[in-house]
Amino acid sequence: MASVAPNLFQNQAVLRNLLHFVSQPLTTLHCALECSVVQSDAGGSEDVILALEQTDKVIEAVRLMREYLEAEEGCCSAATASVSSAIERVLHQLSVVAEARSVRLFACGASGAVIRMRDAWLQRALLYLVGTLVESEPAGGAIAIVLEDHASLSILSGHSLSDKSSQDRAGGLFPASETLRHVKLAIAQRVFESSGATMELHLDDKPGFTIRIPRSGSALSYISA
Repeated sequence: MASVAPNLFQNQAVLRNLLHFVSQPLTTLHCALECSVVQSDAGGSEDVILALEQTDKVIEAVRLMREYLEAEEGCCSAATASVSSAIERVLHQLSVVAEARSVRLFACGASGAVIRMRDAWLQRALLYLVGTLVESEPAGGAIAIVLEDHASLSILSGHSLSDKSSQDRAGGLFPASETLRHVKLAIAQRVFESSGATMELHLDDKPGFTIRIPRSGSALSYISA
């Protein structure tokens, strides 16, 4: 088994290099199409505009594929990040989107927990999780993010407070047309599980997530009061 991990990381490095190689001509193509639209008196033909939109999607897919490959290695860090501080920043970042969708977004509870990963990865994983809830929540809905400390673990959860059935939601938490949303959730899960936590998604009429971070394990420590 000792030889598996190095081979795995070597394969991931090869894939990352390939994705980086693909991203460069895609970026060049995107710039060329964008210039064509800007320079055209008619604002660009429908074909060019469609090509630009599809190129944007491919670039986003490549970016997420690279993130997924980097997530496990990126979380293997001696650095620690404050869970409550990351939540505060993510909610602030998503406040404009939530307001535009008429969705109330708030946090409750308090914790001094810090998780062993880079702060940028923690914030990215939370952004994907909470952002997915905001996107699937119907107008007028509300989402609560709750952080609790217990004797043996900390629990971070996010869930809808709306009395809306799954049919009323924007395609549910996993709409078939939103493949990239699935990838973002997979990245978030990989980030937390690589740091010793567990993540569970709830797909019922009140969708959400629950992350359990063991206090006794290597994943979590506490800021003394």
